[in-house]
Amino acid sequence: MPKIVFMGTPETAVKPLEALIVHPNFDVLAVVTQKDKKVGRKQILTPPPVKVLAEEHNIPVLQPSTVKNNADFQSILEKLAPDFLVVVAYGQILPTEILEIPKVSPINIHFSLLPQYRGASPIEAAFLAGDQETGITFIEMTEEMDTGPILHLQRVPIAKEDNAETMREKLSTLAGQLVPTVLQDVLDEVATPIHQDESHASYCHKISKEDGILNLETMTAKEINNRIRAYTPWPGCSLILGDKKLKLLEIDVEIDSDQTKKVSPKEIIDTEDGIAIGTKNGLIIPKKVQLQGKREMDIQDFLRGNRSLLNESLTTPK
Repeated sequence: MPKIVFMGTPETAVKPLEALIVHPNFDVLAVVTQKDKKVGRKQILTPPPVKVLAEEHNIPVLQPSTVKNNADFQSILEKLAPDFLVVVAYGQILPTEILEIPKVSPINIHFSLLPQYRGASPIEAAFLAGDQETGITFIEMTEEMDTGPILHLQRVPIAKEDNAETMREKLSTLAGQLVPTVLQDVLDEVATPIHQDESHASYCHKISKEDGILNLETMTAKEINNRIRAYTPWPGCSLILGDKKLKLLEIDVEIDSDQTKKVSPKEIIDTEDGIAIGTKNGLIIPKKVQLQGKREMDIQDFLRGNRSLLNESLTTPK
């Protein structure tokens, strides 16, 4: 029975791991994940989701601070002698000495259509670009980030109602469905590795809180909509209304109408269903918002209790 060491950290890695744990033809020897972290206002020490699942199934968990130049960690993996390393959003780049340990292959599951969007935030990058599709790519790992030969690529359309949160769930589910088949294809030498076309490579950065800042004077309505879809739920996209932060959770846009040409950036106007806000080009029409210190609500509910706030000026968060 093929033996696997699984390396992953966030919720997106849970379904692929679970698929391998329950599959009768694979044996998950150990799980490698990042250190427990303090989370929330109370700073409660919280284990990664992958660790929680592994412990539920009595699978040993390793949490090295670093995998580079770590002789003890390398020795443990060598003694486990896995056939595969399966890596999903682990959070560290693996050095050559680790990648050479599995007998068959080190395999990474990346949530983009490689070579597009190599790096830390491929799902968000697809929304920022306004793409109509994304997907997952299984690759043989090399020491350079997300550059290895492609073993399997699966396209997934991006629906109008999707955001990064819903797409992350879709891609995680798909990864869980596909990972046993892809590994078996590699074992059976059915999967043919295809080198990535470097001329089409692009990269995405690690997201910070500052990425959620909206500027109505420099951003178009379309850009703002893409940003909201990319950064929901984190870091979220906000404006300052008066002295309170207003998070925009869901919007519609209006572009190139007679109305849009009459509204200046940051100007708020009434509409039949609520309000619209001017941008560099086009209007954004909030549908769901969250005022600082309040619950999220539909725009109509927000306006019923906060219409007086609309007399305040809209500014960009600092």
